[in-house]
Amino acid sequence: MDIARSTVVPIRQVDSNTAMDKRKLINSTLKVLETYLQKSLMVHLEEIEQQFYDAADAQALDAVSLDVKVLQKASRYLPSLFIDSVSKNILSFSGEIDVKEGSSFFSSSNEGWAGLTLLAPDEIDNQLLLDGYISKSESELSQLLYALRRRIEFIAKVEDLKESKNPFGPAVLMNTYVALLKGESFSKGAQQILYKSFADIVLSDLADTLNDINELFIAAGVLPKIPRVAIKRSQVLAKEKPLVVEQPVQNIAGPSQQGAATQALNFSPQGGNPGVNDAGVAVAPIGSAQGFAMEPALYNSLLNMAEAYRVEGGETKVSDGLQVRGEQLATSDLISTLTNIQKTDVVAGVDMQESVRSQVGMKIQVGGQRQPYAEQDDTLIDVVAMFFDVILQDRHLPDVVRVMIAQLQIPILKVAMMDKEFFAKKSHPARQFLNALSRAGLGVVEKNTKIKNAVFEKMEELVARVLMDFDTDVSIFAELFEEFEIFMLQQQRQIDILEERSRAATKSNEQLELTKRKAAYEIALRLSGHSIPEFVHLFLEDAWKDVLVLALLRHEREPQEVEKCMQVVGRLITSVSEPANTLEKKSILADLGRLLKDIKVGLENISYDFHQSSPFFKELESWHRRVLLVDASEPINGLDANDVMMVDCDDEFSIESLEDSLQQELNASLQAMPKDKFSKWANKMQVGDWIEYSNTEQQVLRAKLSWKSSVTSSCLFVDARGGKALDIGLVDFAEELRQKRIRLLGQEKAPLVERVLSGMKKFIKGDAAETSFA
Repeated sequence: MDIARSTVVPIRQVDSNTAMDKRKLINSTLKVLETYLQKSLMVHLEEIEQQFYDAADAQALDAVSLDVKVLQKASRYLPSLFIDSVSKNILSFSGEIDVKEGSSFFSSSNEGWAGLTLLAPDEIDNQLLLDGYISKSESELSQLLYALRRRIEFIAKVEDLKESKNPFGPAVLMNTYVALLKGESFSKGAQQILYKSFADIVLSDLADTLNDINELFIAAGVLPKIPRVAIKRSQVLAKEKPLVVEQPVQNIAGPSQQGAATQALNFSPQGGNPGVNDAGVAVAPIGSAQGFAMEPALYNSLLNMAEAYRVEGGETKVSDGLQVRGEQLATSDLISTLTNIQKTDVVAGVDMQESVRSQVGMKIQVGGQRQPYAEQDDTLIDVVAMFFDVILQDRHLPDVVRVMIAQLQIPILKVAMMDKEFFAKKSHPARQFLNALSRAGLGVVEKNTKIKNAVFEKMEELVARVLMDFDTDVSIFAELFEEFEIFMLQQQRQIDILEERSRAATKSNEQLELTKRKAAYEIALRLSGHSIPEFVHLFLEDAWKDVLVLALLRHEREPQEVEKCMQVVGRLITSVSEPANTLEKKSILADLGRLLKDIKVGLENISYDFHQSSPFFKELESWHRRVLLVDASEPINGLDANDVMMVDCDDEFSIESLEDSLQQELNASLQAMPKDKFSKWANKMQVGDWIEYSNTEQQVLRAKLSWKSSVTSSCLFVDARGGKALDIGLVDFAEELRQKRIRLLGQEKAPLVERVLSGMKKFIKGDAAETSFA
């Protein structure tokens, strides 16, 4: 049975027992799933032990035996824990229990992927492997899952339930299982075998169970009419008969939940009211606008926009250059003409210079004359033309994306003519589809093939499918939007991983620079007020600073090493200074052997070249003999005290914290920036803002601000794939803006359609401007 096109089943009358009916229905579906999971998990766990041994070589048998022991123990409770976790999540949709974040379902790796810190390569591969299993299963079960998800939305009163949240879907089942396995001490190899077996046995045979669950929903009368899922490319291009749209009159959720999704579209060829058939559904023909009911305030706003557009655009924009005579052209005929033009454009390409009026007029004209349009159709033609004119001027979108979206002008005009909700509801699927294309296209660059990646190719494919497949069934936009959302979720996971890697690498470089500053600061702090030989000063700044940097970087693992390195600095300074008395001299001599050993160990830690350090130790030995053992005036091994350059370190060295010093430097740097709009833009720039810039090959590229340092004001920009594009300081960034080598675009703070409608309102004067669109 095709669940996506299930036959219409009459809806039961809603009474006070609705909540009880919902619980009974959910419990019934739960029993079906539990029965299947118990059987499939038994098969899965019975075969795993042998799979462990089959995958191991002779050297790994000991490790396999450990995995088998863990498996034998876990098999006793793992199935019941898994089924219990899945059941609790399903029951949450009936309102019986409240599944909060932190449960095995909500804490799944799939849900938290975008927030992960930098992953090791094997962890990334592991997650992508799981995503592959889930994606394959979702693809094979797409129609069943789509129908089931819509019914769950209906009965649970939720909107836009993602496939990753579908309580019966592969993502929830797999991620719940993975979350439970993470609590066991399986090896990585064993985990991967378990994942694959779960996908091969549990997920691969899920179809019949989901079909049975869908049948239970259908029998209960829950959303019996599901929009089509599969897109047929073999549709006839000729004029088609008006469609009949069937929608349920009542639903199990009660009268308060009835809205646009459960009401018949208000079209009638002669302005009459739609009827109700014997199955209990409203029937209304699509294709004529004479009975097209639109809110007066909304239509008046559209009319004002059309008039403003005609005045603003002049004759060239609003005229097709034909004489208008004869009987009014029926909306159904106009829509058929638009469909033919739309599908011709798929093959011939879209001429963006030719207006819709001109295209339609030339198609239906006879001897330079055409029939007049209905007033509402005439208004919508100009409103939609204005709508796409604003899109073509939208600075957020790259040129190539604006042109691609503009190809949808005729399909969107048809939507506006057939469905009054397009301008009235933010949740309209055609609006959601346009908004999704806009979000995904922000970072697309036309000339850079590396960045014009799978996302843009997918966008082109979906636009082509609209042009080829869209006749009069507006639900195609919901289907394509859903498909694109799933695709982008998968893409975004990979983008997030690469972006996090880029951020981590940049932060690591900054941390290294700050650590070097920290090491230099600590050495200078200990040198303050002392006079030491120049060769010792150079050694501390050139060699020992690197030893201290390494210790600071390893501070969390080896905190004692930092203190040892600091002590070496103080002991070395003391050893090359004139002792105050005999007792101090004896103390220095007693520590000298250990000091030299500690210095050599520190240099070995950074793989310092022995030959490079040898002259320092010779000079140090000679200096120690002069200071600690003989008369200062007597030369030792050719080293004369008068030949040694002494360095007097600043007595006035500030003892303020390094953090304060860095903050003062940052403030001074920012205050030195010119007081102009470019500096203001740079300072107000936020993470997520997009820029446009040219590379060395003079290609215009786009990048997004991914991270801005609060310590150094360094800014990391990533490309549409998440890879590093630019690493630049705030001062330099402002200068690039000033020289027009970078253009700040900001970010998409409002969806495309809302931005466009807001821009269209600027054409309206007076009271009409107060009428708001959704």
